[in-house]
Order: sequence, then structure tokens, then C-alpha cells
Amino acid sequence: MRKTAIFLFYSFFLLILGRNLLFIPVISLGGTQKAKDIEVIRQDVADLLQDKKGEFNVCYTDLITDESFGIHPDTVLTGASMNKLPVIGYLYSLAAKKEIDLQETVVIQKSDIQDYGTGVIRYEKPGKTYTLQYLAQLALQKSDNTAAHVLNIRLGEDNIQAYAYRLGMSATNMVENDTSCRDIQTFFKMLYTNKIATPVLTKEMMGYMENTDFEDRIPRLLPRGLHIYHKTGDGINFIHDGGIVSNGKTPFILVVTSSNLSDGDEAKETIGKIAESIFVGRGNK
Repeated sequence: MRKTAIFLFYSFFLLILGRNLLFIPVISLGGTQKAKDIEVIRQDVADLLQDKKGEFNVCYTDLITDESFGIHPDTVLTGASMNKLPVIGYLYSLAAKKEIDLQETVVIQKSDIQDYGTGVIRYEKPGKTYTLQYLAQLALQKSDNTAAHVLNIRLGEDNIQAYAYRLGMSATNMVENDTSCRDIQTFFKMLYTNKIATPVLTKEMMGYMENTDFEDRIPRLLPRGLHIYHKTGDGINFIHDGGIVSNGKTPFILVVTSSNLSDGDEAKETIGKIAESIFVGRGNK
């Protein structure tokens, strides 16, 4: 009888305690926090840009919920190396349909060398043989201008332009080297949903855009361990970066383009802060 009374007493005590556990400090294990509303995230980015020199354009899309926002998304400007994306996209779309062999080889002639900007082929002696696949890798991973130029000739600039339009990249002009934030966002959404190539070829393309030679913008302030597949573009008074950021569960597209800059390094820092603001705003730490 005494044991029964003690049992009932402690059961009642634990019941009362359980209903009043709010006073006990919550121990956080880290990793996530409450996500902000999409409009709040947009406003955070707009506030961040308010005192920045130059003009910035931002496109964001959650690849799970399809929520998105834009800040001057349709501004048309020089795409620079971002316009390598439709070149490689067209190549891989043809490979997916077995209309071209990625192992086809090209011998680089002296006239092919684009002796400016980024890349490694310009430092090699003419006469070296490259596969189309390796040229694609160099064009994305190292932003190799010669690689992109040779692929452009092989595929045909008019064909690439028509392909960009079919993807929905209506502001992209391959001759004038123009594009928009929205167009680059469109490309990455089509890539992610395997509408450019097969899943295997899509994975290969995305692999060329991870751990590139240009990790000083979107990846700059983000935690290690994320998968960031992106393409940059540089020129006089502008700095761009755009791609897919994934933690394995909640991937999103972020594209930031800019113009009228006075400090390129500061712009890269700004792009990094935009990526960080969005990443944290989505409930990540």
C-alpha cells in the first residue's frame, strides 16, 4: 500500500512538471532556425544593397517550393563568361540525344587561341588535341575562353542562339554577349530539372561548376560542405555570379549580376553577403 502511494505521488509530480517545462532552458543542437518569409528575405537583400556602390540585380528561386523573388531581374547587360552556359548546355543537349559524341576531338590551331582573360589553353602550344568533353570542362571550371570559342565554332553560333531562345533565355544575345539575371536563373532551373540533358550528363555538367577557379563570390561566406554549382562573369566595371546552392535537402538558385562598379573586390564581398543573407534567412546557420 505504501509503495502504491509513493508511485502515485511521483506520477502526479512528473505530470505537473511535464506541463511546466517551458521554464527549462532549451538546448539547441544547431543546424537550423526558423525560416523567414520570402518577402522578408527579399527585403533583407534590398537593405543590404542600399548603400553599395554600383548597381546589383538579384534573382532567387527555391527549387523545392518554387518561391522566388527578383531585384531588377530583367536588366540586360554584358554576360561575359556567363554566356558560356548556353554553349555548354547546347553541347550536352546534343549529346543527350546522341547527335554529337563528347569524345570527338578537336586540334587547337593558332588561330583558335583567344589570348586574353581566363583559361589555360592560351598558354599551350597550338596543335594539342582536346575532346569536346574536356573543352566543356575547361570552359566551365576555368572559364577558358579558347575552349568556349572552339565549341562555339563547332556547334554554330546561330544554333546556340536558337537553343538559348528555346530554353526561355529571351534576353541572351550570343553575338552581343548580352544576358539578364532572369535568363541565367532560367538556365539553372532547366539544368536542375534535367531539361537540358539526361540525369547522368546533368551531373557531369554540374560537377564542372563545383570547386571552380572562382570561389570568391557566392561560396565566399557560406559554410563548407555545401554543394555550389555556379558560373561567374567578369569585365570592366561588372562582376557576376550565379548558380545552385544545395545542402542536400533545400537547394536554391541565386544569380547576382552587377554594373557601374568602382571596386571589384567589394562587389565580390557583396555577392558573398547576399548569398549568406539568403542562406541564413532560409533557416540555416
